[in-house]
Amino acid sequence: MPSPSDLLVEEKNLIGTITFNRPDKRNLLTPTMLLKLAEELKRLDDEGKVRCVIIRGAGDRAFSSGYDIAAIGNNDMMRDYEGDHPLIIAGNSIENFPYPVIAMINGHAFGAGLELAVTCDYRVCVEDARLGMPPAKLGVIYSYTGIRKFLNLIGIGYTKEMFLIGNPIDANKGLTIGLVNAVKSSSGIEEYTYSLADDIISNAPLAMKTMKYTINKWQSNQNLDPVDEETLKQMILQVQSSSDYKEGQRAFAEKRKPVFKGS
Repeated sequence: MPSPSDLLVEEKNLIGTITFNRPDKRNLLTPTMLLKLAEELKRLDDEGKVRCVIIRGAGDRAFSSGYDIAAIGNNDMMRDYEGDHPLIIAGNSIENFPYPVIAMINGHAFGAGLELAVTCDYRVCVEDARLGMPPAKLGVIYSYTGIRKFLNLIGIGYTKEMFLIGNPIDANKGLTIGLVNAVKSSSGIEEYTYSLADDIISNAPLAMKTMKYTINKWQSNQNLDPVDEETLKQMILQVQSSSDYKEGQRAFAEKRKPVFKGS
């Protein structure tokens, strides 16, 4: 069970810093942490004391290695689909925060951790980080809204590579395909990120808010028609009830390669 200290929040000079603080677990994300992230971003917005937020991981091994698989529920994939999952709530809070949010990817970023980074407005990545989306290797599928974020950012070809092959890429390839905006050394990433935040907070607040809102609305204006939506729902239910889904969870917990049967 995560403690309140699993998510740290600091405010200084118009800059807020939110830290995933489970370094011993490579900053695995729990539902409690994700909902707390949403709460804190809403609080920072309501109080109006910061004009830029930096999200980072504790330690130097991982930004976040993903969603804690031990916390996955039987109906999580349908909750993804219906927009009721803590990860979607956390992502929406990043999008809805009116000012820029920077992901300081100070270590590996996988799965839900990488999605949160992609949801941010700017991504700075340490040069030795690995970035990956492993749902196909775990026998699960990813939310439509989550995949759409990658499509908007890196296009169809690289999105298919990341989701259908599932092998992690290095930071330099992430920079080449547009997954990250900048790559820095482990000794220089923090200085670069906070210097960037200093630049941001000197910008016109109303202009930033309006432009972020405009960009996000254009990105999200892509919907499935009713037939496609029902087809997707049935496919999700099929995966969620499959033996492969259970095998993926068992294999991850047992630290072995899963054996999928397609059923």
